[in-house]
Amino acid sequence: MRSYKRTSAACLAVAFLATTGAAPTSAAEKFIVESERFGYIGTVSVYNSFSDAQSGRNPRHVGIVMPQRDGSIYMSRAMGGDYSEFNAILTNWYSTTDPDPENNPGRGNPNNKNHGFVQMYDNNADNWQNQKAYWSKDKQTFTIETKGKNASYPSVANPGEYARLWNAGATQGGGESTKGTFLTYEVVFSATGLAGHDPDNDGFIENSKNATGYSGTFKAVFKNESANYPDSNGFYVVSLTFNSSWWAVANTTTKDDRFGSASVTK
Repeated sequence: MRSYKRTSAACLAVAFLATTGAAPTSAAEKFIVESERFGYIGTVSVYNSFSDAQSGRNPRHVGIVMPQRDGSIYMSRAMGGDYSEFNAILTNWYSTTDPDPENNPGRGNPNNKNHGFVQMYDNNADNWQNQKAYWSKDKQTFTIETKGKNASYPSVANPGEYARLWNAGATQGGGESTKGTFLTYEVVFSATGLAGHDPDNDGFIENSKNATGYSGTFKAVFKNESANYPDSNGFYVVSLTFNSSWWAVANTTTKDDRFGSASVTK
């Protein structure tokens, strides 16, 4: 079973800032990043050990193509409320053509399959190592950069984490065949074509319209820990690139983008 916190708002966005490499003027730790209006494509390589995965030696499979899929991102820090600390990026499998989306998520959605599936879902952001989100000087581009480790599947220690990745090159099975741990991961996500403003005059800049473009990367080493599909076990190096192609925006009702941070680049 694929996991989601809330169909209407637990979904996410990530991109890469190409307009500037300058550091933000402040290390503001309050931010919100929410989008389900972007896509991704990439590759997966599989290794028998973590050290081989890190060095790129002795691969079992190399460069298996990750197909074009819709993405979702929801990352939040110090925003207050129930979702003040949240860290997730995943395939948008849940958008649906059904008129009852809460009870029938994923119906008619071509992304609702294990092939090409990605899910790093941490409901209290406890596997973050560091993170920052900031606006470009002209407030037309918003970027978040995050790194983390040991994002796992539900356990006694981490009941709110749901880490899954397509078991490329192995026997295709149910959701259990794709579960495991993102031993390391990093996200750089940018949304462009925005219009940032400060509606409350408190220094916290928010978008006033949806982005016109998305870019960036998700890079990770994932350890498959399936018990029912042992041929899936191994260390998967995944490299995704975000883009502005999507099925959900054209075919379902998706939420508007939400980006906010007090930090601005020089």
